[in-house]
Amino acid sequence: MDYEDKRELENSPKLGEILVHYKIITSQQLEEALEVQKNTGKRIGEILLDKEWVTQDEINWTLSKQLDIPYVQINLESINPQLSKNIPEYVLKKFKFLPLTEVDEELVVAMADPTDAEAKEIIHRLTTGKLKIVLASYKNINDVLDLIFKKMNI
Repeated sequence: MDYEDKRELENSPKLGEILVHYKIITSQQLEEALEVQKNTGKRIGEILLDKEWVTQDEINWTLSKQLDIPYVQINLESINPQLSKNIPEYVLKKFKFLPLTEVDEELVVAMADPTDAEAKEIIHRLTTGKLKIVLASYKNINDVLDLIFKKMNI
């Protein structure tokens, strides 16, 4: 994550605050999760998932609001699978990303964690040109990658 990304994230509402604002969790649940975070160092979203107070979709939707990026549901018909075939499958799965399509010389890439600086750096190294990051669930990305790479082996 570069300096601009960090500054934007610091100035944007926190994930927990957004979840409370949209009544996905209560203020008391957020306070309890923050206490757990102090003791464990885990991310708030992870704690809320562990306690089963939220679903992964709710976290992803809220994260997309926080970061002001689209949250997408990927299917094989809506992407260009060839873009993924140029990158080793293990890299795509390790860093939880999937190139979707190219629009006006801009590569649209779905990430499970758009705040992952290491993953963004890998994407920049493996691709050329401008990137547009969108958010998708890890499961959705993984399922589509499985479909892409199974088709390749047929």
